[in-house]
Amino acid sequence: MSSVPWFETPLMNAVQRDLAGWPCEKLSERSALLRLNNTTAVTFSVRQKRLFMASIHSCEFVVEGPVTRPVRGNIRAHQSGWWKRQPIRFIGGKGSEALAGYLNGFPNLQQTLSELDYRRFSLTFDGRGWRCSIEPWAASEVVCKMPPLRRYLRLEAQQRMLLLSVLAMIDQAVSLWMRGEIVEEKALTSPPSQRGS
Repeated sequence: MSSVPWFETPLMNAVQRDLAGWPCEKLSERSALLRLNNTTAVTFSVRQKRLFMASIHSCEFVVEGPVTRPVRGNIRAHQSGWWKRQPIRFIGGKGSEALAGYLNGFPNLQQTLSELDYRRFSLTFDGRGWRCSIEPWAASEVVCKMPPLRRYLRLEAQQRMLLLSVLAMIDQAVSLWMRGEIVEEKALTSPPSQRGS
């Protein structure tokens, strides 16, 4: 493996290292494509939030697909309990209640998402398609101007597997629902195998 950085942005190089063993395809200096299997492709890209004398650079992981059934709006993930983590409950807005109820029928998906440390989860639907994006706490860095500092929060193996598993299960569950196939939880494939952990 070459020691030359693949990206010009330090965050993308660090995330690429954390995704050890997963083949990635560079899309731009700030985004790349990761194939989990033959049907699931995950795009990850850099997001930046400016603060006074600092900024937070984070990575957003996205899986998306076409909409073939009437569904609009968004679905949010609600986790009750602040002391002890409880399984996630999916709550749909107007036009997406049926799909939210369907996703709540997958306890493995709910439990896996509840164990993932994330800043933001969104599952949206419109005329162009559906899109699930997750911004984990890890795979991010803080860059300060005063004092000069750059601190990266590594995407550890367990969090990496939880993140990729959730994206794979969401992709599979939503795709099955779009095709009109009602399945039980056990029909979802197991999480991706650990590579390079």
